[in-house]
Amino acid sequence: MAARDDAALQDVHENGVLRMDRLPMADDRGDGYAILRAAGPVVRSDAGYLVTTRELAEHVFKNPETFSSERAFDTLGSPVPLVPIAFDPPDHTRYRRLLQPFFTPRAAAALEDTVRAQVVEIVDEFATGRSADLVADLARPVPAKVFLSLFGLPLSDLDRLMDWREVIIRMADLSGAGEAPPEAMASAAELFEYVSAHVAASRAGRAGGLLRSLFDDSDFTDEEAVGLCFLFVLAGVDSVTNALSLMFAKLASRPELRGLVASDPAAIPAAVEEMLRVDPANAVVPRVATEDVVLAGVPIPAGSPVGVAVGAANRDPADLDDPDAFDPSRDYNNLTWGSGPHRCLGIHLARTELRVVLEEFHRRVPEYEIAPGQSPRVDWPTGVIGVTSVPIVVTPRAAAAAT
Repeated sequence: MAARDDAALQDVHENGVLRMDRLPMADDRGDGYAILRAAGPVVRSDAGYLVTTRELAEHVFKNPETFSSERAFDTLGSPVPLVPIAFDPPDHTRYRRLLQPFFTPRAAAALEDTVRAQVVEIVDEFATGRSADLVADLARPVPAKVFLSLFGLPLSDLDRLMDWREVIIRMADLSGAGEAPPEAMASAAELFEYVSAHVAASRAGRAGGLLRSLFDDSDFTDEEAVGLCFLFVLAGVDSVTNALSLMFAKLASRPELRGLVASDPAAIPAAVEEMLRVDPANAVVPRVATEDVVLAGVPIPAGSPVGVAVGAANRDPADLDDPDAFDPSRDYNNLTWGSGPHRCLGIHLARTELRVVLEEFHRRVPEYEIAPGQSPRVDWPTGVIGVTSVPIVVTPRAAAAAT
């Protein structure tokens, strides 16, 4: 290991424990993930134990009896368990079986026109201007609107839904090592009242959407329905928002990538997967050890948080040639969507949202760049990474085309 890497490792360690807040992640996550990999396949950190290789990540993901999800998401502030992510088999298997018909490729395709219409409406509101914030104006409202549509909720609830999500996600500790702060719990309580009212309306047949269909066709309980709603607000909505924020930060600063996406929509799916690989929003996916276990020679006591450092595992040189190079044509099954029984349930819908947003935005605004004097950064440390603001300026030619 180079002297520079040795110095970086020393800087982030304190008494043999890696300090997450000392990782250089705010501007570019590449150096931070390199430090994690250099620290070893299993790293003891102040957020628990972290696995950093593809092999160990797959092992943790695929063995829920040893690395459990049931206690890993308690700090998100939900008053009920999140369905299905906060359950392990066999309960998790039952939930997946009930929910899978709503999240097939065909189901995602059936929603594409709705998603596209919502994206077009949002983009058209600011595409003729000379500047925008692609997080506030686009990345936040799009997935929230998709959630409201999917669950049969009024689009007029968009603003308060985004406010609840913002507070809960920003203040919750996703490492599994702490408790949700009072502000997050207060927002979670308000969201609980909101979704509980919708669950009751769906049960009584006064509301449509996914819950109504679940109640009609299964023995899904009200509590399970509330847990499902919380999951989609805190995971489904938030993960797409953060993924879009990271993508637009990269696109706005890389003319060659932006040009590829704008000129060739067929290249967008592969480009999306590569952006998800090198800069995943789910920096650490939490699990909890159910028993004493040894990974790569490191003893881990039962009850310890064990996180999969997805960003580091996605760049494992033992599994991928030139892993730090960004290649939008790369064909690689990244771990950003997870693996094993908990692989992302909404993967097809999320991919549809990401693709449609990039298609429709770049159809209208093919040329743009980061606003002068601005530098998109992420808040760190956090289990879920997102850029808080991506201010752009539109080039005169692109602005003229939009009009």
